[in-house]
Amino acid sequence: MAAERLRIAMFSTMVTGGAGYAALRVHDALRLRGADSTLYVGQAEPGRHPGIRRLRDAKEGCQPRRVPGSTIFSVDPPGIPDAELDQIIAQADIFNLHWFARFLSLRNIERLSRSSKPVVFTIRDMNPLAGGCHFFHGCENWKQSCLSCPQFIPSEMPLPNATFEAKRTLWTDNITIVVLSDHTHRLVEQSPLFRSCRVEKIPNPMDVSIFKPYDRERARAEFRIPVGNRAIAYLPSFSSTVKGSAQAVEALRLLAHRTPTQDCVIVCAGDLDAPLDVPFETVNVGFITDKKKLARFYAAADVTLIPSTEETFSNTAAESAACGTPIVGFQVGAIPEIAQGARGCAVPVDDIDGVAAALAEILSKEQAPPEELHQYVADTFNAAKIGGRYLRLFEDLRAHARTPGRVAAAVAHQAEATNQFDLLLRQYRERRSKEICQEQATLRQERRSLRGRLALVSRAARLFVTDNRAFRRQIWSLLWGRSQ
Repeated sequence: MAAERLRIAMFSTMVTGGAGYAALRVHDALRLRGADSTLYVGQAEPGRHPGIRRLRDAKEGCQPRRVPGSTIFSVDPPGIPDAELDQIIAQADIFNLHWFARFLSLRNIERLSRSSKPVVFTIRDMNPLAGGCHFFHGCENWKQSCLSCPQFIPSEMPLPNATFEAKRTLWTDNITIVVLSDHTHRLVEQSPLFRSCRVEKIPNPMDVSIFKPYDRERARAEFRIPVGNRAIAYLPSFSSTVKGSAQAVEALRLLAHRTPTQDCVIVCAGDLDAPLDVPFETVNVGFITDKKKLARFYAAADVTLIPSTEETFSNTAAESAACGTPIVGFQVGAIPEIAQGARGCAVPVDDIDGVAAALAEILSKEQAPPEELHQYVADTFNAAKIGGRYLRLFEDLRAHARTPGRVAAAVAHQAEATNQFDLLLRQYRERRSKEICQEQATLRQERRSLRGRLALVSRAARLFVTDNRAFRRQIWSLLWGRSQ
């Protein structure tokens, strides 16, 4: 079958955020190559985008509270109704699943894998490998059975283990894995869920028409970086420990012993309520949602610090390099593949002194031409090339698709594991539904109180100040008697 006639059904919970945006880029890359790609989503961003269809009947279900310091944990959702999923199955030749937590249920995926049509997982975090977590946070239970999960509430309920065993039982070997990096490939090879599955490496496509070198002096002026100072770009996040905020602060403190503090400024974009507790001046530019502005942010810096301790790829690393700015980070995701030579440096996880030394070295020497770094990204993560690699994989899988009988035989003897999973899932949903009702009642009472109303006003004002640059300028001018 010709590539332009291959009907691809992609699934992604959303098209925003790092994983969602990356799925959208793959969808666009496939359509660029002439494929008939439809991206099914549970949550759609405002506006219209070719080939996106929102499935409004897909339910997220009751999700647990987050353990402090951890990433989110996802419990199996009700998912897409069978009748609607069957229509999608009938209209597609192949299924490509991206970040599908809280959107597709385990039985949705079972139904896809038993359809005799190939199923491809693009691994965007660790959730497909585990019993519900999205990153491991140092836990290695996923290599066995996800018993005694440290990230699930209530901890005494063995639902993560039951989920893991249900995946082992329901998901057949009619699944092909796409990893984004060599690092993730090594992790997948250790998973008991995918040991018999084919694994291919295809990185994220990057939009090099947006992420490209910009005039550095103009970019520095835009973000109020002091003239003559070296600048370290950092996108801080305190949502979980794997984002590496503690490691970033410690590394910057060590950097102060290697680089004069008056010669360097830390430029932050993201989750930052107060200046970093480091010996350098910090400039906080707030959240950046506009991609072109984000590209100028990278271009304004001399180096980008990426302290994440777990990654599957790192869009930040590729975006920064595309804008001509080298990176420093840990050896996770695609960071060690990107950060080579003039493009930066990757050190072992938690090697804080190594991060500080790498930052100092990059800041002390003349940088390579930004166009050189950009060309590497343009060649390696070219959208047309990435789309072509996906298409070749899809066409090969379609040519060797399994028969329904062979797939059905692969999922025999599943009753015991699935019965336990169904029982625990039902108990969890009943318990969590009651908790949510109680939490909502408490929240309503707090909102009625004077203290609660003041807290809401304060939160709204904080968000407005964070997101409205003109308002910040006016306040700054009033407080300090300066014109901005």
